[in-house]
Amino acid sequence: MTSLTTTSILTTIGVLLILHSTYSCLHYRSLAIAADLTNTSSPPLDVVIEVILGFASCLVGQLLCGSFHEVRVVSSVGGDGVLGSIRKKKNRGEIIAPAYRTRDFDLFTTRAKALSVAKRTN
Repeated sequence: MTSLTTTSILTTIGVLLILHSTYSCLHYRSLAIAADLTNTSSPPLDVVIEVILGFASCLVGQLLCGSFHEVRVVSSVGGDGVLGSIRKKKNRGEIIAPAYRTRDFDLFTTRAKALSVAKRTN
């Protein structure tokens, strides 16, 4: 059996607040439609406050979960390269991001290469 920690309690309270605010907003919309209110485009203020408090509670609960891993960038120039540095530090549990893969959209292929090949053949 697992024990309840502060982080799990905060996260659970946050999720329950968000779920309750969803139900409250849907209930408000159904009452507004039944009463023929025309201005129901935005949710009531108590629902907005409840969502913000739920999000903050989830965020704090997840940030307090423990220590974060260190992410370091290693160059692959010289030595064993990136794989060798990962193998050497396997026991330390570090996360290593290679220098050539630091962003998601650095490597991409465009039509420029195909067009240059087509121009050379013509």
